[in-house]
Amino acid sequence: MAESVEHPPSSETPDKLVPVGESIRYRRRAQQAEGRLTQLEQQLTQLQEQLQTRADELATAEAQRDEARQQMTQQNNQFSADRLLIQAGVVDMEAAHLLLQNRVDLGDELEPAAVEQAVQQLLVDKPFLRGPTAFGPKSASVRRSVPSMTVRIANAADRAVASGDRRDVAEYLRLRRQASR
Repeated sequence: MAESVEHPPSSETPDKLVPVGESIRYRRRAQQAEGRLTQLEQQLTQLQEQLQTRADELATAEAQRDEARQQMTQQNNQFSADRLLIQAGVVDMEAAHLLLQNRVDLGDELEPAAVEQAVQQLLVDKPFLRGPTAFGPKSASVRRSVPSMTVRIANAADRAVASGDRRDVAEYLRLRRQASR
């Protein structure tokens, strides 16, 4: 026999009796649906968190990319300026860099012609950067180069062999002793 459960009367339907077994099945299905809904809501929350994490990672990667692009632009401009300054014969690169940075921001994206024009204008305004050649020859005398110890020993050995003189042999031996210390 099927038992009936009496439901409260509703305005739409007259009193209707539903079998207990069917009511239990409806209740289980409703609980399963609610459980599945809760599970799907948790999955949705996890996916939204993952999406937010990925969005944060993307923003960080884009910021790093922009920073790397900025550094690369600055290095390219710096390299271009260095090359032009060296070609122009600048002796004090540090001073030239500082003065050039006051005129042009090498971190900006610049055309090679703009860098070249800035370097040329710098050299026109500050001719002392090219060194003493712009002001005439150096006043100090040229220093004679002193031969290295091995060259001096070889020359002394050649003299001792050629002359056979004891003084030349003694000089050769003295130089060898000095070199071994």
